[in-house]
Amino acid sequence: MNRVVNQHELQQKVSTLEAMRNQVEALQQQKELLNEKIKRHDEAKKTMENYKKEDEGAEVLVPVGADSYIYTEVSNNEQVLIGLGAELSAEREIEDALEIIDRKKDKIGDEKQELQEDIDELNESADELENEVRQEYQELQRKQQEQQQGGGQVLR
Repeated sequence: MNRVVNQHELQQKVSTLEAMRNQVEALQQQKELLNEKIKRHDEAKKTMENYKKEDEGAEVLVPVGADSYIYTEVSNNEQVLIGLGAELSAEREIEDALEIIDRKKDKIGDEKQELQEDIDELNESADELENEVRQEYQELQRKQQEQQQGGGQVLR
């Protein structure tokens, strides 16, 4: 290593490394939220598919979230209300609603993939910085030991 190791610069790099690791953690949490969204879409899709199979007039249990269900009677097994975004809902044929859910899931999957790419890049940069910090720390330790051992000697 040709450059002189500076303790202040080393501390700055450690702080940067910590910030990078915190950012990775935040991105991981965002990814988990996207996983939960995908799970909710899968559950909605399964519910619609099962509902469509029931005969009109049949009593069914419909999930309402939080592991809770309500009893209801099937009055129309061809139509559902589906959220379109911006707090708008529309009545659609179940098959159309299933396609909408699939498109939403695809979009969430794309977001998740982008997040994973960001996580991977950030982890790679953090690993490189960590190796650099480790090497510089070892160099700083070595120089401090040399100074302590050489202590009061004057070179002529």
